Amino acid sequence: MKRQIVISLILFVVFGALVPNIGAPAVNAQDDLKIVVIGKSVAPYWSNVETGTKAAAAALGLSEDQVIFFVPSTEDIAAQIQAMETYIAQGVTGIAIAPSDPNALEPAMKSAADAGILVTTLDTPPIEGSVSLVYIGTDNYTAGTIAGQAMVQLLPDGGKVGIGRGSDTALNALQRTDGFLATATGIDALEPVTDREDPTTALQLASSVISANPDLAGAFGVYAYNGPAWANAVIEAGKIGEIKIVAFDATTDIIEFIKGGVIQASIAQREYDMGYRSVEVIKMMAQMGVEEALAEAGAVDGIIDTGVDVVTPGNLKEYEAGLDAKGIPHEWTTEGWEVPEGAFTFQAE
Repeated sequence: MKRQIVISLILFVVFGALVPNIGAPAVNAQDDLKIVVIGKSVAPYWSNVETGTKAAAAALGLSEDQVIFFVPSTEDIAAQIQAMETYIAQGVTGIAIAPSDPNALEPAMKSAADAGILVTTLDTPPIEGSVSLVYIGTDNYTAGTIAGQAMVQLLPDGGKVGIGRGSDTALNALQRTDGFLATATGIDALEPVTDREDPTTALQLASSVISANPDLAGAFGVYAYNGPAWANAVIEAGKIGEIKIVAFDATTDIIEFIKGGVIQASIAQREYDMGYRSVEVIKMMAQMGVEEALAEAGAVDGIIDTGVDVVTPGNLKEYEAGLDAKGIPHEWTTEGWEVPEGAFTFQAE
């Protein structure tokens, strides 16, 4: 009888070790956590993401050694893959990556997941069926719908609108365009012109659209440089204020064009929040379990939408104050600039 009890206990221990504890925390001890965030390139946008990761580390009680931010000097798929392999070998807790090419990075992401590392994505959605546990970033379709709403508010009587974008195949370009068209009711949208991510070509195309359409009432810039391309083309055509521009992102040149009355609105992504939430969510998943953490973090269909800000002349000072409150650096300032009388302010729907 005693021998049977001993055998039963041995079997229980062995079997229990073989059966995975579904939903159990992967790591409990705070000191055991090591989280990596991999961006795309050295640029102000990614500096803001890094600022968010550092803020999350400080707020969550993690040391500088426990939260690592890495970007290649320029956008480099091979460098991202090499970084993934390095951190897989180190056995980190989790990796959040903004894949420059989601298809090319998926095998490295799968290797990390197979090694027991929590893998998430930010800024750029992964491929369908990816091992990424959640995407944290802009819902580009929703952002596009907000851009469309802004254009409708700027052109209450409708009108002809040009669209400039960097790609006819990139998912973010397609989603932003589709969202814009879905809500820009009453607008006569022209066929998008595509510059293949070349700012010089973007300016040439914008100028051509304006020349071919003397009655052009508005323009939508899908990528960060498209808004300034439209702005410069509008200035060259002498149509400041006549052609309403809705841009994307909040780069220094876009803000200066907003201050100058050339761009009326821009859809600014919240890259700081992408970095912050990437660290926060991986920590939660490690200590709470994946399903519970994602439910608490508000993930919907594998996405945590960080949202956007609609920056206009009417709210630019408030937008700057919000950046300053979070410690997000910016090269522009509203000091000495006054909000114009009757300045446009977006009304959220």
